[in-house]
Amino acid sequence: MSDRGGSWGRPERKVSRRAVLGVGTLLGGSAAFALACGGSKSRTGQVSSTAESPTGRLAPVTTGVPVPGAGQQPKRGGTFTTVEGPPRSLDPHFDTFPANTIVTNNVYNALLTFNADITQIETELAEAMPEQPDQVTYIFKLRKGIKFHDVPPANGREMVAADVKYSIERQSTNDPGKFQHAYYFVNRIARIETPDDYTVKFVLNKPYAPFISYIASPWTLVILRELVEQDGDLTKRAIGTGPFIFEEWQKDVQHRLRRNPNYWKKDQFGNQLPYVDRLIIKIITDPNAVQAQFLGGDLDAAGIQFTFVDEVKRKLPKANYRAMPSQFWRQMRTAPYDGEKYPHRKPYNDIRVRQAIVQAVNKKEVLDIVFSGDGVVVKGPILPIYPMWELKEDPVKYDPAESKKLLEAAGFPNGFEDEMIFDNSAGEIPNNVGEVLKNQLAKIGVRVTLRGMERTAYYNKTYAYDYNLSHHVPLNQPDPDENLSSYFGRNSTFYKWGNREIWDLIDKQAETIDTAERQKIVQEVQRKICLDYPMSFIYTPNNHFFTQARVKGWFYPNDYYNGRRETVWIDPTA
Repeated sequence: MSDRGGSWGRPERKVSRRAVLGVGTLLGGSAAFALACGGSKSRTGQVSSTAESPTGRLAPVTTGVPVPGAGQQPKRGGTFTTVEGPPRSLDPHFDTFPANTIVTNNVYNALLTFNADITQIETELAEAMPEQPDQVTYIFKLRKGIKFHDVPPANGREMVAADVKYSIERQSTNDPGKFQHAYYFVNRIARIETPDDYTVKFVLNKPYAPFISYIASPWTLVILRELVEQDGDLTKRAIGTGPFIFEEWQKDVQHRLRRNPNYWKKDQFGNQLPYVDRLIIKIITDPNAVQAQFLGGDLDAAGIQFTFVDEVKRKLPKANYRAMPSQFWRQMRTAPYDGEKYPHRKPYNDIRVRQAIVQAVNKKEVLDIVFSGDGVVVKGPILPIYPMWELKEDPVKYDPAESKKLLEAAGFPNGFEDEMIFDNSAGEIPNNVGEVLKNQLAKIGVRVTLRGMERTAYYNKTYAYDYNLSHHVPLNQPDPDENLSSYFGRNSTFYKWGNREIWDLIDKQAETIDTAERQKIVQEVQRKICLDYPMSFIYTPNNHFFTQARVKGWFYPNDYYNGRRETVWIDPTA
């Protein structure tokens, strides 16, 4: 594929969605979140108005990410302070939270990366898009002279092809609960060759439509082998080639990173990135505290809970603001299984029980009660923020009367008792969701005890597939495979569903390069998943993002997993 210009050190090489095999129309020919819901953008980059939908309120959407100060000559220096929750580790191959990528995306680089509004894939460590002599071969040429951070054990050595090979092979380790993104590449790559220090050749087993988008994922980062060998894992430290050097992680307090003086990227003016001297990531889970610190000026950027949005806009009218539908949505899950290592637990091995429970969930009621309708009800495994791939109609109908009949037919005329687990680390919302679901299930005789858990304990239990019922916040990403394989596929890691027919269809869509044909398969497999009733796909809320007026050159990207902050600069006069 052709290189679209730019000089070394200025990463301006891009490929449109149509130019990438398997990525060609990921988002249906529109901006990443271009739902038909209106909204307007002011000259300051602020977004206003919200449209109504029969299934809830959709966030206003622009055709690009608003970037205050775009085109201005940036100012260097200062500290950028933002906020996230606590990560479980600093290992991008293990973790699944943005609390990880907000650190690791600033420490490491990748071969390729999505742009801010997920409409293009751009080169990063690769100097150009890969050569493709056939449908199963991808040859990447690496930029020369890119160095790991000048701290032990890297000591500023050059990043080479062997580092890419090691990183991808480590990520592809099929160890459930340990390498959560293994499904990207496991059993897909026949071999990785490194004929010289600046060439990496991937040979796949079969054509694989998601390959380029997975290479560009915020999780597919080139790590430092010496650090893994020295520490045994990447739990506590991070050393890469990225814009910031990791200094410390104060548990439950903050992360501290400093500017990498040897970073290889430059901006359009020839200035070396990044601009700020320090990146501080505060660890705060209380929405009240986040709002208070943003209003007090202690945070430069924050996601604000919907209940506080009007107050923040009123008190800080010059702040930059944007609302967008979230990638983080809500499911209610039944017991996972794979039919091999993880057997299907009773009574959830009976499809009548699963159907009864899923049909008893009134999705719009959950959204209305918990978020005052600030979001949208979803229809299946892929969110409406990806209109090309989402189901147009929900195959599952809310029908509690039929649910009672199904339970009686399954041998539970009086229902049954069970426990529902959830992560209660994010304020009152998870508890509120649990209470609504509990009340809805009680109407069909399913008596649920709610068990809120600390985040790490909850995820450890979740990824051991050791529960009967849960309500959960999963990811949703641009390529449909990521929303299917990771939960319902043969090598799934976030959930287990042992329906072989579904496995085969998921494999088939991943191996289908023709976009129109792939779209049909994706629709078919979603319907089959919904009607096998593994879970209720409930809603996605709107995210409300703010930055202070002094923050320039950056705004929250459409992909919240993209934690990169290399272009941000501070204008103290704003």
